[in-house]
Amino acid sequence: MAGREYRQAVAPGVGLDWDPLVHPDPFRPPRFYRVVAALLRFLVRLLFRFTVEGLENVPEPPYIIASNHQAWYDTLFIVAAFPKLPMVYTMARRDTVFNRSWKRWLVRRFGVFPIMPSQGELDERGVATVYQILSRRGVVLIFPEGRYSRGRRLRPLKKGVAHFALQAGVPICPVALSGLDRLRPFSRVEVSIGPPILPDPPAWWELDRRVRRVVENVRSSILRAFDGDASEDGERVPGRLRRGLRRLLGGRRQDKGAGET
Repeated sequence: MAGREYRQAVAPGVGLDWDPLVHPDPFRPPRFYRVVAALLRFLVRLLFRFTVEGLENVPEPPYIIASNHQAWYDTLFIVAAFPKLPMVYTMARRDTVFNRSWKRWLVRRFGVFPIMPSQGELDERGVATVYQILSRRGVVLIFPEGRYSRGRRLRPLKKGVAHFALQAGVPICPVALSGLDRLRPFSRVEVSIGPPILPDPPAWWELDRRVRRVVENVRSSILRAFDGDASEDGERVPGRLRRGLRRLLGGRRQDKGAGET
């Protein structure tokens, strides 16, 4: 069930009008977006050892992608990993990314929409745009950390992603990116998609407690999506465990054999 904030944002004649700087139809991307996205999907597989895991976990739109944030080009690899439709919307500052007419013409065609945050909070127009995109069965990409992180060390997550999901009643699709903080040609890049988080807590919970719980679920899901809890040096922990168990069992067999002789 959608919250009052969401209903007000999408109600005709009540909320803010659709921002003309936002592409209006998630299922009919501009031709420029389709061409660039197709080229991007080809190039990332040509230039990198690019793998995507968990595509079966992608929910039906609308939904919110919540990902860790390693570099400015994270969005390119997420677009390359996710289904072609609907287009993935992202946000950018109105005063820097949308401050020239040619920028406004270009970035709008990539699904980028303007925000004007203040003290870490989105402006009213930015919040309304998120809800309006979701109301049209679109997909919104959010980096809850707000700043870049390295490897599996997640920064504390901001509450906005949980608030949007609870108000709009849409699932959160957690994504773990690895390899982008040390990107070079033919390096390994992994996009791991975890099971969706459905924001349907008990009705008697107060909103702030519900928001904190969803934020923690997003954080845990991103960490779990790191394909088997890879270690900091890139070696998979399950592999180490298997070898350790093999040595342990092998030692026990040898001890048993020595006792029998």
